[in-house]
Amino acid sequence: MAHRILAKIDSDGYLDMVSCSTEHGERMTELRESGFLDFVPSEQPQCATGYFAQDSFEIVDGKIVQSWEIKVDENYTKAMINDLKEQLSESDYKIIKCYESSLIGETLPYDIEALHNERQTIRDEINRLEAMIQ
Repeated sequence: MAHRILAKIDSDGYLDMVSCSTEHGERMTELRESGFLDFVPSEQPQCATGYFAQDSFEIVDGKIVQSWEIKVDENYTKAMINDLKEQLSESDYKIIKCYESSLIGETLPYDIEALHNERQTIRDEINRLEAMIQ
């Protein structure tokens, strides 16, 4: 028994889907008269961590066609930014100790160049992530 998926986009933009046997001609006619169209699905794409696939629907040639768009997961990205900012805060004491040591002419307790490079890498990643959600 062959089935067809029919769909209708409601006033809120949601999709109402019905599976109907092609053998039930009256039911198919009734659904089509109430605004249902053939539904053309597409496979949901795989997403990298921090992204999600959002589907949308468009009427093309008398059919409802599903398509997908890859979007940034803002909640995940904001959580990553907060984690990176916390990492910066956790190393602030090393900067303060180096500064104090330099003020009194003592040897720096940490490799300031390596520390700066590490912190700059974190700041660069924060900036990259922030640009993704703006």
